[in-house]
Amino acid sequence: MQYCPKCKIKIRGKKMCCPMCQGTLKEIEGGEDVTASFPTLKKKKMSHITIMKMTTFICAVLEIIFVTLNIMAGDDYPAIGSVLGPLFLGVAGAWVAVLATIYFRNNILKLITWEAIVAIIADIYIDYVTGFIGWSIDYVVPATLMALGVLTFIIAVSIKLRFDEYIFYLLFDLIMAVLQIICVTKGITKNFWPTGISIMLYMILLAGVLIFRFRDLKKASEKMFNM
Repeated sequence: MQYCPKCKIKIRGKKMCCPMCQGTLKEIEGGEDVTASFPTLKKKKMSHITIMKMTTFICAVLEIIFVTLNIMAGDDYPAIGSVLGPLFLGVAGAWVAVLATIYFRNNILKLITWEAIVAIIADIYIDYVTGFIGWSIDYVVPATLMALGVLTFIIAVSIKLRFDEYIFYLLFDLIMAVLQIICVTKGITKNFWPTGISIMLYMILLAGVLIFRFRDLKKASEKMFNM
């Protein structure tokens, strides 16, 4: 074992001079089982910008392929177009989901809210291009909104947020649930039960907030609008 007095490092094997300062080495006693003379550099983690660029490139390539195939298929192969439509939207939704995950990585409530919105839009579009049977409006949308409300509450409690810190997420979910009334009045909703139950549950939530947590709502409003 050799030792460099200037660099104060131990060097394995037999060297003519110090690999760092080219100085004279001294022979010392000791085994070979010592830590490395040079620090081990950790591999650089992939940055969020790099992930975003790679995801965007992959999605762009897939979308270009889908559009090209759709144009080449034309009216001769309508089945291909009906398949590529949902795939096109699915890739776009995946791209938005990845970007939302990166952008809202420090705010999980915003993340799940945006992902739920993307999922709802994707399901409605897929239902539309496949003949619009109505399963998205009748079942997927109300089920997603109810699950979003429950998940928002569970996450907020698990990470110990104050009620005024996540109340607006619940109110936003309430607004989306109430907007389902438009589909009901327009006759788009064929099975009112899931929609009606989701609206009912959110209205109960609103009543509970106004009666029991009005101060928290006021506090959150003052904080948001700097009142």
